[in-house]
Amino acid sequence: MIDPLLVRAISVACALLLLLSAWHKVAARDRFIAALGDYRLLPAALLRPATVFVPAFEAVLGVAWLAGHGNGAVAMLTAALLALYAAAIAINLWRGRVHISCGCGFGGASGTDQQLSWWLVARNVLLGAVAVLAALPAASRELGFYDWLTVVLALAACGTLYAGASQLLRNGAAISSWRRLRD
Repeated sequence: MIDPLLVRAISVACALLLLLSAWHKVAARDRFIAALGDYRLLPAALLRPATVFVPAFEAVLGVAWLAGHGNGAVAMLTAALLALYAAAIAINLWRGRVHISCGCGFGGASGTDQQLSWWLVARNVLLGAVAVLAALPAASRELGFYDWLTVVLALAACGTLYAGASQLLRNGAAISSWRRLRD
């Protein structure tokens, strides 16, 4: 059994991640269509429907995390979605297609997306594993004021770490491309 505080923190973090991801895809729909096309995994006829379905599915999952309905199913669907993203990135890396946008940072502060890397695969697998933790049975106890304060502070810390890791991935990709230009 895990502490319900951990389940709540994971639930809110996953909800925020999925809702922001959906928003970014909707806000930059043309860039999202281009990124999906660059992956070369879907037929051209399915690109436009996928640009509606993917953010809608992310939004539904995000709302479900916040509502606390069926954490087991929601956790598994979230992990499956993240595994699908990791697989799409891995397939393109195996194809040698590293210079395409991952499609995971639309509308972000940097204004640029990350290029594909094995670190992105690892990030998505790790995020999926964290989501699965919420499916584990939780102890029964009420959350108090300090628990909710802990959730807020934990989310702030996780958000900062996530943003920092994303920036490091972007920096690593930029440095790698600069080195390739000199060789």
